[in-house]
Amino acid sequence: MRVGILAYETCLASGVYGFADTLAVANAVMGRDVFETMVLSAGGGPVHCFAGTTVTADAPLDGGTQARPWDIVYAPPAFGLNAPEAGPAAWIGRAHAAGAVVCGACAGVFLLAEAGILSGRQATTHWGLAGAFAARYPDVRLAPERMLVDGGDYICAGGVTAYFDLALHLVARHASPEAALSCARTLLLDPGRIRQTPYMSLLPLSAADDDAVEQARRWLEDNHARPVTMAELAAAVHLTGRTLLRRFRKAVGRTPVQYLQAVRMERAKRLLATGGKSAGEIASMVGYGDATAFFKAFRELTGLTPGEYRRRFGLASPPE
Repeated sequence: MRVGILAYETCLASGVYGFADTLAVANAVMGRDVFETMVLSAGGGPVHCFAGTTVTADAPLDGGTQARPWDIVYAPPAFGLNAPEAGPAAWIGRAHAAGAVVCGACAGVFLLAEAGILSGRQATTHWGLAGAFAARYPDVRLAPERMLVDGGDYICAGGVTAYFDLALHLVARHASPEAALSCARTLLLDPGRIRQTPYMSLLPLSAADDDAVEQARRWLEDNHARPVTMAELAAAVHLTGRTLLRRFRKAVGRTPVQYLQAVRMERAKRLLATGGKSAGEIASMVGYGDATAFFKAFRELTGLTPGEYRRRFGLASPPE
């Protein structure tokens, strides 16, 4: 499989080389060269990456197809991508038309959308970019909770290091699941990550255009650890309950009750990751009188039980 790896301004060097290294390790554990990778750039020259490092390209974008067309092309993650570059997006479109499976991770998915490949189809990207992506490409059916979306002729990967998930998926798809598992074990990667949900922040961005809603948000954040009512919240911001509900939903995209639940869950996540309190104690600390209700809500919103969340994201010092 000939794999063209696109290097572009502000991309992450790790997203270029980590992806290539994963496929190279897969070749090594299989004992045969299934994947042949080449790094490409718009002019064939070096590319300045997000951290200030430089990626050296092997060829210009259209200079690597002389032998035969690409089987796979891949756009890596980026930071500071204000708008997709027209040249790389057009190249991805041409590669797709020539039969390549086009792949993107994180912000790299913007280039696939810019090429028109994702119109009317499902995709994912980094959960933190979901709002900007949906605004720019409203015709794409975005599923930001998913780690991977394989549409057959395209594959999207979610957050930054999801390029590992993408590479393992390609190994499983074009070699075998056993080879992908061997590669994951060699690199100490967790295979089979399905959802971004455990990594997502449950709180929306600020609604600073409505001062009363911002006041209500702050009040909920300050009082999340005790029982609260809509009447109490409305009185605190000097609005009727109906007016507050309407303005809050318009500004924040959810009801005050839903926002309160998100505040409580974010607080619980921090306590699980940084402290030694039991899940039952944490439930009480964040305003849940019923621990069972807390466990159910936590799993619905994060995809993990509190114990699973602590084991995955806990910051306790490792044993000596």
